[in-house]
Amino acid sequence: MEGMGRKIDAVIEMRVDDEALVARITGRYTCGNCGEVYHDDTKPTKVAGVCDVCGSTDLRRRADDNEESLKTRLLEYYKKTSPLIGYYYALHMLSTVDGLAEMDEVSAAITAVLDKRASNS
Repeated sequence: MEGMGRKIDAVIEMRVDDEALVARITGRYTCGNCGEVYHDDTKPTKVAGVCDVCGSTDLRRRADDNEESLKTRLLEYYKKTSPLIGYYYALHMLSTVDGLAEMDEVSAAITAVLDKRASNS
């Protein structure tokens, strides 16, 4: 970053329970026609197998949005990020946000971290 004339002021870790993350991702699907996003539990279609927006029956799941693939992806994520989490924690730059909170709450928490860092600069 310094080579680009920039510096890191804050590092935000969005903490999410692995089981909740797996449930969120394995339950999602999209309409292949209009792109509307659905979820088995939190936003199913009104009529099973039919897009609420455009009426298409072309509902798709990503091939890698299955439990086995996700566990492999999570393991890789933890291998690569654990050293960074510790590094930025030691520099007192790390803030943690609850990634399972409602979108407005996550946004507000991130904004609060950035505002606090900006006021301390």
